[in-house]
Amino acid sequence: MDLGLTGKRILVTGGASGLGAALTRALVAEGANVAVNYRSRQGEAQALVDESEGGVTAIQADLADSAQVSALFAQAVERLGGLDVLVNNAGVWLTCSVGTITERDWDLSIDVNLKAPMLLSQMFVEHCTGEGRTGRILNVTSQAAFRGSSTGHIPYAAAKGGLVTLTRSMARELGPCGVTVNAIAIGMMDSPMVAKALEERREYYEAKIPIGYVAAPADIADIAVFLVSERAKYMTGATVDVSGGQLMH
Repeated sequence: MDLGLTGKRILVTGGASGLGAALTRALVAEGANVAVNYRSRQGEAQALVDESEGGVTAIQADLADSAQVSALFAQAVERLGGLDVLVNNAGVWLTCSVGTITERDWDLSIDVNLKAPMLLSQMFVEHCTGEGRTGRILNVTSQAAFRGSSTGHIPYAAAKGGLVTLTRSMARELGPCGVTVNAIAIGMMDSPMVAKALEERREYYEAKIPIGYVAAPADIADIAVFLVSERAKYMTGATVDVSGGQLMH
């Protein structure tokens, strides 16, 4: 099946590892050109650039800094010659209970998990409408957005809940402009962000997943690729559960 992604120009935040890296590889395999954002994983980002043979460019930016978010978008547009798709994938998963959440923890989680996607989406929509083109936005949220956190990740769950509502609200507003906005709600997935938690409590997390195992990034990437493709052009405002059944458990 031709997904219509050949030549599409795509920005993936948090793209150097985990889901972002798997998604980048899958998009390049479909013929897309990808700008990968990373904060500190320069080696992994460069590896993606090298293996893609011209299909990937890497851009460093800290998404907790609004000025760097703006610079990231501008660089992506410059390097790719424009953007057709935005994937808001980057996230931070801080561990803190109600009594130990600091203002810094809260601000960091909101800035990276919710504010940066909003700012990038604003710039993306202006870019698309200014050129009279359609566009796709995909937000990566979590089953915690619906169920809350039971393992000490309240700032993350709150921000991801906001991202679901942002997705729906933008979809309502942007439909007439030709920009679709969807999200995927992931569960526990093998990635550097949750590596320590899985090392300590893998059986605990697997017991909560009806399918019975923790997802590999590629399991999620395959679904994400479809959602940003031309085949999904009639979908907007949807949050697709890709948690292995964890969300309904």
